[in-house]
Amino acid sequence: MVSATYVQHGPATRVIADLDLLFRGGAIGLLVLAAVVFARAPASLPSRFGLALTSCTVIGTLAGLPHAPTAFDPLLDLSASAAIPLFWLFARAWFDDAFRPTRVDLGLSAAFLCCTLYVSLQGRGWVAPVAGLDVAVYLGGMAFAIHAQWLAWRNQPGDLVEARRQARTIFVVSIGLIILWLLGSEIVGRATGEFALSRIAAAAGLFMGALAITALLFGLRHPEIFPQPASGIPTGDAAPARAPVPDPLDPSLERSLARMMTEERAYRDPDLTIGMIAARVATPEYRVRRHINGGLGYRNVSDYLNAHRIAEVRSALADPAQADVPILSIAMDAGFGSLVMFNRVFKDRLGETPSAFRRRHLGS
Repeated sequence: MVSATYVQHGPATRVIADLDLLFRGGAIGLLVLAAVVFARAPASLPSRFGLALTSCTVIGTLAGLPHAPTAFDPLLDLSASAAIPLFWLFARAWFDDAFRPTRVDLGLSAAFLCCTLYVSLQGRGWVAPVAGLDVAVYLGGMAFAIHAQWLAWRNQPGDLVEARRQARTIFVVSIGLIILWLLGSEIVGRATGEFALSRIAAAAGLFMGALAITALLFGLRHPEIFPQPASGIPTGDAAPARAPVPDPLDPSLERSLARMMTEERAYRDPDLTIGMIAARVATPEYRVRRHINGGLGYRNVSDYLNAHRIAEVRSALADPAQADVPILSIAMDAGFGSLVMFNRVFKDRLGETPSAFRRRHLGS
């Protein structure tokens, strides 16, 4: 995370410098390609985080090349460090269509960047040293990486976009290990004093990470990588925006699913999974996934179930006979597992809070 320079002492040092330059140059080229994909993708949260991630990584990689020390080096180090929380946010946004960064997420990211900036200044002797702060920064970076991998793997069963489901395994295994490799190589370098070999290991890990994420982006069809943007902010009774819906893939499966949701109201079970749905309609799981995604336009199971839950809640909130029923009771009866989740989903889909929706339909 701290820029370094090479001092030429012999052929071995020049070879190390050349290898470092080769790895970093290759990584920059791959990252620029990935940035182009993000820039050309439909405007969405993951594409914006991805563009910021690749841009910061490119700047950080350039800052890691041999150069004369300048007063701007701490800012360049900060840009390189920003790639870690940006990766955390990008992975969560890419693999969870409902993800929105909270104040806690932004606060943790800001705290990490403040600590890395202080470590950079501390390494140059510009501020008073704080014992153990650099180790805490490395451990925090590892925590970001591990948490991102865990969330990407945990949400895999509910993902209906087949190409993205397949990418999760590659993403978790490759990108997670590479980030841990990058952080670990720097820790080992500081602990042993072998900074040259540490830089080579870090540069090689950076190149492999850039190669992995670029291969993932180009291996997927662009329309499937990111959610399509909504045509506008939903208001009032507007339906949630989804991908264009083609003809149903299987009419009999469509009837079975419709009966399961409208007559049996299976969506009221907060623990309902795609496997349970497939078992109840006696259809292979892959066909159910393909139908709900390709036939109905939903990208994940929770979005599909929440559409039915919101429809029931809207009907109940607009019903004068249920005017005295608490909103929480209506939400829980419809299958929402928590009030926080219900409020978020309701506002995202309808553009107003449940209480505002009820007042608008029933009056004050």
